[in-house]
Amino acid sequence: MGIAELGVGWLTLPGASVCAERSSGQGCKNGDTSFELDVWQIYRGNRRFAFGAGAMLGLIPTTDAPRHDPDEIVRDHSRSYLTIEGTIRHYPYVGEGIELWWGISGGLAVVNDRFVVTDKNSDLALVGPRGSNIRTEGATIGVLAGAAFYLADHWSLGTTFRYANWFLPKTAATDPFLDEASLTGRNTIFSLGISIAYRIPL
Repeated sequence: MGIAELGVGWLTLPGASVCAERSSGQGCKNGDTSFELDVWQIYRGNRRFAFGAGAMLGLIPTTDAPRHDPDEIVRDHSRSYLTIEGTIRHYPYVGEGIELWWGISGGLAVVNDRFVVTDKNSDLALVGPRGSNIRTEGATIGVLAGAAFYLADHWSLGTTFRYANWFLPKTAATDPFLDEASLTGRNTIFSLGISIAYRIPL
């Protein structure tokens, strides 16, 4: 069968060092959390094994380190997370109304920092766009576990727990204003979510 899953949850980076001015040794805070949105496409060839791919978006990180903007330029900073991964799942228990699974996943992790000039009435002339992006790309690998509860012939409600590590570059990228990427190096993540799945016999 083919399975399409859409989920929401909460992403936590408990040991992450979120920095705005890492090179100066200031402007850092520990830990971050974010609302997340997940989507997965899974192919299940038999009762025990399945494989597929999906993406996770961390849309609303709650931690923002203090920073010093250039003189007379007022800017807003936002950050988002994205992972694109492949996964393999094993189902050790398949019952009449519930099934349990665990799996591994791996792929690409992207942290996007965006800086936007917010003062539209400034006397300073701006050439080009009012914002800049710093994209930090790395690898992710992790383990997942979950349960699915059958709602109808084609629908199920599930829950998922994930533990993973993001391996980002150790040196922070910068933009023309010398802003730095907020995350670097190895970061451990946990997430807990719920999902709705639609199953199509093939």
